[in-house]
Amino acid sequence: MLSLPANPKWLKIYLFYWGGYLLIFSAIQGLPSNDFGMAFTNELISLAPKVIFVALVTEWLMDDLFNKKAARFGLLYFLLLVVFAFLLRLIDNYIILKYFLTYWRKESLVSAPPFLYNAIKLQFLVTIPFAVRLFNYRSLEKANAMQIEAPDGQPGTGDADAPGAFLYLKCERRMVKVMLADVAYFEAQGNYIIIYLTDKVLKIYMAISDLEAKLPAEQFTRVHRSFIIALNKVESYTSGHVIIGSKKIPIGRSYQPKTKNSLHFAGLITT
Repeated sequence: MLSLPANPKWLKIYLFYWGGYLLIFSAIQGLPSNDFGMAFTNELISLAPKVIFVALVTEWLMDDLFNKKAARFGLLYFLLLVVFAFLLRLIDNYIILKYFLTYWRKESLVSAPPFLYNAIKLQFLVTIPFAVRLFNYRSLEKANAMQIEAPDGQPGTGDADAPGAFLYLKCERRMVKVMLADVAYFEAQGNYIIIYLTDKVLKIYMAISDLEAKLPAEQFTRVHRSFIIALNKVESYTSGHVIIGSKKIPIGRSYQPKTKNSLHFAGLITT
């Protein structure tokens, strides 16, 4: 899911980053001809594909990397790089060279040097946002290390129904105590996980695969790439979905055998 940063601080950083890019590259491109205005115009015309490319990589594609799908990430990154480098070649040939730099010689769309230049430029542009996103994820991943504890403070048995069993999660820069017995289900939304409790909703920054690995399997099960449910909160189910409260949660096709086994283990399926 692509969206502008909700935090005003991060929105300012985004604007500062792209504004800085425009100024720096306009200066570099305009220095030989001493025509900085034209260089700025050319960079501005080709800005949108660059912003979209960086957003796709950092806000969508990096989720595969966090979910330990490195091969898929690498393949999709390469395809995006080729597509957007070619798109920039189209903008160069049919807009910038045609209407602004008319005295420059056009090269073939499949000419290697300008294509490689655009590809290198895209990779340069994505490096800093990529590094920042990776650093933030790793920092929050460490902060989100959860501990399931029994009432006496000793490590718990993993029984989510045990009185007092809880976990700590970092939510909005503070550690929040979440009672496992109060959890109805978890839903991944973009880069976040929404925790639906009996009396409130929390939002954390974490990969759903990491969360799945830390929850007791006999009490929670993943039924979809975006959902983990508390088995004791299931009110009804079919082969295609489960009902928890008023929420109809889909069961992914690849998760159906596991879900059936989990429901059977929990005593919800008797035959």
